Amino acid sequence: MTHALRTSRTTLALAALLGLAATSATAPALAEDPADWYQVEMIVFERIGGADGIEQWPRNIQLRYPFNWVTLHDPESDLADTEDTSPPRPSWDNGLAALREPAPADLARDAFLPLPEDLRSMDRFANAMNRSGQYRVLFHEAWRQPVTELEESPALLIQGGDTFDNHTELEGSITLSVSRYLHLHTRLWFTEFEPNYGQPPGAWPELPRRPDAPQPDNAPTTDDRETAPLWGDEWQNPTGNAWDTSLNTTSSLPDFLEEDYLPRRIVTLNQQRRMRSEELHYLDHPIVGLMIRVTPYERPDEEETGSDEE
Repeated sequence: MTHALRTSRTTLALAALLGLAATSATAPALAEDPADWYQVEMIVFERIGGADGIEQWPRNIQLRYPFNWVTLHDPESDLADTEDTSPPRPSWDNGLAALREPAPADLARDAFLPLPEDLRSMDRFANAMNRSGQYRVLFHEAWRQPVTELEESPALLIQGGDTFDNHTELEGSITLSVSRYLHLHTRLWFTEFEPNYGQPPGAWPELPRRPDAPQPDNAPTTDDRETAPLWGDEWQNPTGNAWDTSLNTTSSLPDFLEEDYLPRRIVTLNQQRRMRSEELHYLDHPIVGLMIRVTPYERPDEEETGSDEE
């Protein structure tokens, strides 16, 4: 069975399960002001048994994080870690990055804060997938952010699923940007792990270290970064965030011996999609899938809101 036919059938099955129109693309819509804010909600899921009967997957893949990145962060955790010596995370105001000291979070105005369940709209989809026995939700979050041109847009680090050693099954990043249209760029990978019982490591690339994780002592210096290869023409490092140490693609023997788990299979979800705001968009794949909705958000003025959203 070809990948295209398998994907078509699983798309129809998912559409029937969720009560959606059986389509994975919609006509794009013009975005408005590049500084507009949006509320984003995204689900990434695994198709249980989606790899059955598919023996070969490409192994000449590159797994790298971009230099300009942000994370979803728990404001309570941020305030509790004020004595942390690590560099402060970037906060966003009108789409421009600026570093500042930790401050009480404003759910109505701050970007990249996970929203509570009562502000999400896709819980019914996630619940239906988990109940079906055919899908497993790996990541489901909602947040708000400004959307700007690609060269100014940070990549949001994504992780989900179970944890194996220092990695999760789902890793990578997504970027939302605007030119004439809204665009979604996904750079995600899903890893199936197996216990390390002394077998030779496979030919899969080394899983990169998350850029927000503690860096090893031999991480490149700032001077090294200026001449290092980037992830692609569209990716830059304007904010000087943590250095990507993932450029090597072959594990060394000592590292291999220290791991409790090794990758058995790695598949990627690297796509670019024009999007229409307020509509549900679906990215398809035989093993993993992604659903996302981007809705315009009217960000209140600072004097109109307190530290908590009513």
